[in-house]
Amino acid sequence: MFKSLHEVLHSNTPLRTFTSLRGPSRPSLLPSSATLPPSSSITSPTTSTPSGILSLLPNLLTARAFSSTPALSAPRDTFDPSHFVRKRRHGFLSRIRTRKGRALLKRRKAKRRSTLSH
Repeated sequence: MFKSLHEVLHSNTPLRTFTSLRGPSRPSLLPSSATLPPSSSITSPTTSTPSGILSLLPNLLTARAFSSTPALSAPRDTFDPSHFVRKRRHGFLSRIRTRKGRALLKRRKAKRRSTLSH
């Protein structure tokens, strides 16, 4: 089911990393040539020893770009409730103005909801 590290390093299929899926518009900490080692070092039969495989691991593991790190900070206190903003975003008049809003009102009316919107 899962391939061993030895099979992955010595297979003839090209390696694809997440950095190859990104376009050139996204910033990266490493230059594009540093993301993968030369293909001869991956598929060469001389690196069958465990120390040879372990020496390739730092080259295969790429550093994460700063923009791809998740926001792990504490929640911010930016919530400032306003009745006017709530009515503007979710009110009856804003529902009537858009096609999806009218469809929402139609669904709620079909279910016989007592309140169609704010």
